[in-house]
Amino acid sequence: MKNEKDIHQHRKDEHLSLAIKYWREGRNQTSGLAFSDLRLIPNTLPELAIDDIDLTTELFGVRFDFPFYIEAVTGGTERTNKINQQFAQVAKNQNLAMAVGSQSIALKFPELASGFKKVREINPNGFLFANLGAGHSLENAKRAVDMISADALEIHVNTAQELPMDEGDRSFYWLENINEVATRLEVPVVVKEVGFGISQKTFRQLSETAISAINVGGNGGTNFAWIERRRGKNGFNIDEFGLSTVESLFEAKFADNKKPLIATGGISCAQDILKSLILGAKMTSSAGFILSVLMESGSEAVEQMLKNWKQDLEKFCVLTGSKSLTELQTVELLYSTNTLNFIQQRK
Repeated sequence: MKNEKDIHQHRKDEHLSLAIKYWREGRNQTSGLAFSDLRLIPNTLPELAIDDIDLTTELFGVRFDFPFYIEAVTGGTERTNKINQQFAQVAKNQNLAMAVGSQSIALKFPELASGFKKVREINPNGFLFANLGAGHSLENAKRAVDMISADALEIHVNTAQELPMDEGDRSFYWLENINEVATRLEVPVVVKEVGFGISQKTFRQLSETAISAINVGGNGGTNFAWIERRRGKNGFNIDEFGLSTVESLFEAKFADNKKPLIATGGISCAQDILKSLILGAKMTSSAGFILSVLMESGSEAVEQMLKNWKQDLEKFCVLTGSKSLTELQTVELLYSTNTLNFIQQRK
């Protein structure tokens, strides 16, 4: 009979295998507004040169060279640790921030912490996000941060993942705990949805807390409801549930959100990054798409793709007449009929 650690590790590996299958089969369809629902209006006389473009962004008082980081995948098993180590090397080489997956397994079984610590060993000077679920105590948050000498903490909120999971949580009283952790932890705290988007109501709730940023985590990337339904037996089907990344960024505007935004969920090219920034994000990230490239073509292909994204984003800035990411937020977009319909219903 498997012990608790074996069960937990098996679940991690299942998540990884199903996430790879999900992307390999091209299942990453957006329910709702996609980035293709937003069209760029050409600026034929931008009066700019590529050398004029500044892609830096500031978050938590830290200046990042590029508004993108490698989002949390998973960790805690031999297979997942190897992937995190590959990502850590890519992040180091490309000077990108990186988030590790949920560290709860290493808090419960301290002998598994070494796999997470290896990420910091590979990239000793990089910006790292620790990662825990919203129900974890302040003490656990401190342990997770200390484990990898993290620069910030992602608190993931994943109600729509837990409910289709046979062994998942069934109680979700998180808001007070999130605020306590954010108030008392010594590093910035980001609340991150795991792929179902964030509504105006939630933005307003989070605005009352001490968190430093919100990662909208819209659908269009890896769908954990689909993954858990494939793993489990309860058959709860919410595969098309939630708001997309684009819709979540609109919801933030309508809620007059003042917290810095990170856009995750279906980011798969420089144009997706660009449109997220135009809609108000200060940073973007990707997990599933980056993972799919890594598994299909290796880490060198991931690095080349990221280099291309940097060059492409500079070119898009010229095309829109934007010297900086601040100027990007004044760029006008042409909206599809579906976008106008969404705005009419939700504004």
